[in-house]
Formats: sequence, structure tokens, C-alpha cells
Amino acid sequence: MVCMADPERLTRAESQARTRAALLQAGAEVFVERGFVGSSVEAIAARAGFTRGAFYSNFASKEELFAELLQERVYAIYRRMSEQQRGHESEWSPRESGEQLAAVQADPAGRWMFRLWLELLAHAGRSEEMRRLAAGFWSGNRALVTQLVQRAYAQRGEMPPVAADRIASALIAMDIGLALQHYVDPDAVPLDVYPDVWEAVFGRL
Repeated sequence: MVCMADPERLTRAESQARTRAALLQAGAEVFVERGFVGSSVEAIAARAGFTRGAFYSNFASKEELFAELLQERVYAIYRRMSEQQRGHESEWSPRESGEQLAAVQADPAGRWMFRLWLELLAHAGRSEEMRRLAAGFWSGNRALVTQLVQRAYAQRGEMPPVAADRIASALIAMDIGLALQHYVDPDAVPLDVYPDVWEAVFGRL
């Protein structure tokens, strides 16, 4: 007789992956509700239904969990947008990029992630570790956008008027600035500002 494996039985790796995912989700909720300083390993573990030991089996600290949240849920969005742009044969469209960024802010998950990002910035001025997290996030994002800028100019057979990474920094600053203004004053800065401003300011790209 052949014994069939239980389809519900998880391997050790699968079980750890589920635990890690549950801790990440719990951490995201606790950080937004309580702020970074007000959150604790115990609160995150309890929200996920695990012990402190389970937490430390997956993350060295709440800072490490926070860093992974940024990579998994925030940076991944911009990476996908960059990959989509690189996959287009046509020239880069500032209006289309503005529409995509506005859609991120319009989505409930996007607004939630922006609150998570604000938590990081709120503590970056007081914590060297949090500054490194913010710098690391922006460094990766800047590298992606720099590639898009270089590609846009190459398609037209031109050279950027300034270094591509500086243009990328301006694009990121515009995104963060508009997102912040929309967050605190959505009536004065509606999301349809994004594509209009992107086309007006960066249309020459």
C-alpha cells in the first residue's frame, strides 16, 4: 500500500515562511496603530499569535522587520513600475508615470504604506539606524529611476542636461512632496495633480 503525504502538512521552510509573513503583517498593523516607538516585539508577536521566541527566530529586532516591510511592500511597487516602463518599446511617458503614482496613493493599501513610510521619516532624525533604512530605500529607488531616465534620453539620442541620478532625485522628491501634501490636504492637492505636474515639469524628458 502506498501512503499519500498529507497535503496540509507543511515543510519546515513553508511553516517558517508563513510565520514570517504573519509577523510582517502584524508588524505593519502595529506600527501604523502605535507608531514605531510605541510598538514592541511583544505586541507584534501577540498580534500575529506567536511568542517572542518565534519573533526572534525570524527577525533580530523590530527595526529589521520594519526594513523588510519597506522592501516587500513599498519598494516593490516602484520596482514593478520600473520594470513595466523598461518593458515598453515606446518612449517614456511622464503623464503615464504620474497616473501610476497617483493610483498608488488612491489605493487603500498605498495610503496605508505611505503612513508606514511617514513612521520611518519621523524617527530618522533621532535614530542613525532609521536614517540608514531610509537612505537604503531611497538608494534603491533612485537607482531604478536613474535607469529609466537614462533609457528615456537614449531613446531620443540625447544626453541628460544633468546627471541622470540627479534627475531621478528630483522625480522622487516630487512624488514624496505631492503624496505628503495630498495626505494632509487632499482637497487642495487632489491626485489628478500628479499627471498634470509630471507632464508639465518632466515632459521635456
